Order: sequence, then C-alpha cells, then structure tokens
Amino acid sequence: MQQIAKDVNSLNMLLHAPKLRGNFGEYLLYNLLKDTLPSQNYAEQYAFSDGATVDAIIRLGKNIIPVDSKFPLESFERYITSADENIKKKAKTEFSNSVKARINEISTKYIRPQENTFDFALMYIPSESVYYEILTNDSKKQYELFDYAMKNRVIPVSPNTFYAYLMSIVYGLKGLKIEEHAETITKKISGVQKNFSDFSAELAVLGKHISNTAGKFGEVQEKAKKVESALAQMTIIF
Repeated sequence: MQQIAKDVNSLNMLLHAPKLRGNFGEYLLYNLLKDTLPSQNYAEQYAFSDGATVDAIIRLGKNIIPVDSKFPLESFERYITSADENIKKKAKTEFSNSVKARINEISTKYIRPQENTFDFALMYIPSESVYYEILTNDSKKQYELFDYAMKNRVIPVSPNTFYAYLMSIVYGLKGLKIEEHAETITKKISGVQKNFSDFSAELAVLGKHISNTAGKFGEVQEKAKKVESALAQMTIIF
C-alpha cells in the first residue's frame, strides 16, 4: 500500500508540470480515438491553413470536428483542497476564468466552417472531477460554465462522455457509409432481382419441358403395354 501511495504521489507530482499534464491529456485523447474510430476518420495534431494546430479532429463525410484537450488543474486543486474560504473563493473564480479562457481559445481558433469544420468544437477534459465541476459550477448562476461553453459552440467532454460521443459517431459513420453506397447497393439488388426473374423464367420452361416429357413418357408407356399385351396373346396362340 505504501508503494502504491508513492506511485500515486509520483503521478500527482508529474501532472503538476503543465507541459507534461498537457501531454498526458493528449495521450488519453489519442488512445480513445484510436480504440474507437477507424484510422481514416480522425487525425492527430491537425494544422489549419494559418498554422494553428488543434490536438485532434474527427472526420465525418467532408467535414471535421475539432477536438482540443484542456486541463485547468492548479486553481481547481486550490479550490478543492483549501480550508480557507477566502482562498477557496478566489481559486473558484480563477478556475472559472481559466475555463472560459480555454473555451474562448477553442472557439476562436478552431471553429472554422470556411475550412470545413462543423459549427462547434469539443473541449476534452481528461479528468472526470474537473469536468463535473465545469458542468455544475455555480459561482454566479447554475450551470454558468456549461452555458458559457454552449453559447460559444464548445462542448466540454470527459473520458466517459467522450466515449459516448464517439460511439454515436461510429453508428453515424455506418449510416454515412450505407448512404454513400446506396446507389451501388440498389444496382446490385436490381441485378439480383433480374437474375432471379431470368432464373424463374428458365425454371418455368424447364418445368414445361419436364411436364411434356412426362406426358410423352406416359404415352410411350401405354403403347409399350399394348405391344406387350399383343405379344402375350401371340405367345398363347403359338
């Protein structure tokens, strides 16, 4: 247990470095994408025309969804751990301002319909507790941060909710694939229908031939019986 506590503490210290924490968040994001979507439907470190680079994008048809990983941890930790109400209140305000700044950054830098993005982006938060605080933050009014994000067309997602989004996208991609190939599928079904119609017609002709053959066979069998009867009578005479 002491060793586990040391390992957890080491990870906690590691995540205090903003750069390493950012890399860790991106790592979790990339693994979720890799484990859920086909490789052709997402890309890492996607660069726009002016060189701005978003952590990842999801491809849906001809359009893309920008996904950026943000992890505002320092002020959140002070807010959660501090016993001093003044420090706690200040940390909560800092946290709210930090989240809003990240939302503004994503909204202005990565939502680009002129470059085939959808009119929204995803803000991936690799911590369920931070995500929950963003979702329920009520420093001024209920759901203030979440409403602010929605107003700026930025959707906050956590590992769990992002997975649900991805699964919905997977089913959507299947629908798109069927739609893209609908004409080909229709042609193939029509071809099968024609082949079956031709087969049915040939089967009917064959059945007719078999019926005629059966009729002829009956006629020949009757004649054979007559010949047999005549031969039998001749045998009696001789």
